[in-house]
Amino acid sequence: MKRTLYILSLTALLLVATILGKVEFLAYNRDIMFFTMSELMQVLWHGLPLDISTVTMAVLPVWFITLLTVKWPSMPLRWIVGPYIGIVTFLMGCVTGATIIMYENWKFLLDASIFSYMSSPGNATASASVYYIVTRIGLILLSSILLSFLSVAITPKSIVPRKSRYGGGGRRQQHAPQRHTAYLLTGLLLCFMLWGVNGRRADERSAFHSEKILQNHAAINPVGHMVRSLWTYSKDFNEQFRLMPEEECDSIFAQIFPTDTEDITDTLLRTRRPDILTIQLESMGAPFIESLGGAKGVAPELCQWMTRGVNFTNAWATSFRTDRGTVSALSGYVSYPTTSLMMTDSCLPLLPSLAKTLKGYGYTADYMYSGNSNHMNKRKYMEAVGFRMWDIEDINVSEEERDVWGANDSIAMNRMLGLIQRTKQENGAEKPFFWACQTISSHEPWEVPYHRLDNKVHNAFAYTDHCVGLFLDSLSRTSVWDNLLVVVYADHGHTYGLTFDNPEFFHMPLFFIGGAVSKVRTYDTIIAQNDMVATILSQMGIPHNEEFPWSRNVFSRNYTYPFAYCNYPAGALFVDGSGKTMMDVQSGYIMADEPESSGERLKHLQVMLQKTYDTIPQADKTE
Repeated sequence: MKRTLYILSLTALLLVATILGKVEFLAYNRDIMFFTMSELMQVLWHGLPLDISTVTMAVLPVWFITLLTVKWPSMPLRWIVGPYIGIVTFLMGCVTGATIIMYENWKFLLDASIFSYMSSPGNATASASVYYIVTRIGLILLSSILLSFLSVAITPKSIVPRKSRYGGGGRRQQHAPQRHTAYLLTGLLLCFMLWGVNGRRADERSAFHSEKILQNHAAINPVGHMVRSLWTYSKDFNEQFRLMPEEECDSIFAQIFPTDTEDITDTLLRTRRPDILTIQLESMGAPFIESLGGAKGVAPELCQWMTRGVNFTNAWATSFRTDRGTVSALSGYVSYPTTSLMMTDSCLPLLPSLAKTLKGYGYTADYMYSGNSNHMNKRKYMEAVGFRMWDIEDINVSEEERDVWGANDSIAMNRMLGLIQRTKQENGAEKPFFWACQTISSHEPWEVPYHRLDNKVHNAFAYTDHCVGLFLDSLSRTSVWDNLLVVVYADHGHTYGLTFDNPEFFHMPLFFIGGAVSKVRTYDTIIAQNDMVATILSQMGIPHNEEFPWSRNVFSRNYTYPFAYCNYPAGALFVDGSGKTMMDVQSGYIMADEPESSGERLKHLQVMLQKTYDTIPQADKTE
């Protein structure tokens, strides 16, 4: 009985801690989404099977060791299981606490993808103050240590048997009910681990119960979610997301994804060999662009420049972070929920890129980032795909001109103007150039030397808009402009006022301007970020089908089914002419289906999710 009471007490302690964690999760993130007491009870009820399953998984090894005391009752139980309990419960507390605190920034439950972003802790913490970081880490550690201490404290030092009041045979008789109890409790624990309490297999789909994504995420056990993601991410890529038979997947894919898009139905350029500049705007999604239905007055310069060239009003970023959006835009590759190609070294030599291709046609290729180029493995990627890398150490930025991310956008754009003019002089009229750059100021902590708008977030985006506008205006007054194609786009959106389950997060600006553009026009055709490379190369008469298998020229006769496929670690989005469908990739739960439900969109989303993992550019596992 003492063994049973101990295991039940440990299970109850961890379950209570888990429930309190859910309450704290909702309370801490109440600014994102308000919840009522009724909604809290729904969260706890629908999350209970997953909570019991996860807690039982942690307790079961303790129970098996405790059973050994039936034969060896004087075994020092606390000394043997204490280290395991202490470490496991401490880690459970850390995962729960980190999920609670990080959700306000990430808007999805932490999973194994977080570890790839911990390789540059300096940049990872640049968005928060020292006070914020210290207090949050302190709270996580204190709560985790407390849970660990209580879990070890309730563990008995040993299970000392009571003296039988019967004779020698009484002891043998006493073991019979102990064995029966042990068998029963073992069976119950195994059942709870596999099926929770509702008789069905405990999975994350069962926790989704509300139209409010915050409440669905609150119902999911964060520790179980992390364990499942670690298991998923440890698999070979070609084993992930097997959603349908290969033959069916290949058949549907062949219907929706063209393999030959090198012809053009519309000519955008005056010349086949323009100089090229791409400007990647940090987090500047459509919700900040008034002409795309976003906030008023935040980006008037970009809105004006959109009317002076080729404007794509239905453009979509492929992912949620810069490393993934950069690879899509410059390498024409799709994005993946469970890995970042930029941060997987074994992928880099195998990736195609616009820089590599253009260098084969006589172009020079340079990339400027006014921050630390080691962040997110950016330098390794850029150099692997053919760029000469310039970062804050290469563009003559003094200490006084730096902030937490690097040189602000006004300084960076000024340096960019000088570098482009110098490159043109060095190359001469016969040798074209390809320059690419990224802004950085429209990012937390939103501290910029500009004060036009009262809203701090909007003001930071307005500052980037102002800097890019001045840069384009200055560049247009130089002789470089006459033969220049400028491509302006966002790397991804921002969760200000949004969550990732809102498709508008991925809607982005994309436009072509410059003297090389033949005339002003606007297109409402769906174009994904990974389609930019093929679309540009087709206008230049450069082949791309074999080199860029995931990039489509949207002006091809074969581009008959326009769609965009986007994703982030927790979900994937499919956008076509009929609407938008978003699915949670681990549970299969449909988070958005608008304007009405579409089984065809869902099937196409599943095909893209499965097919992209069939052709990931490496054979090894994620590093």
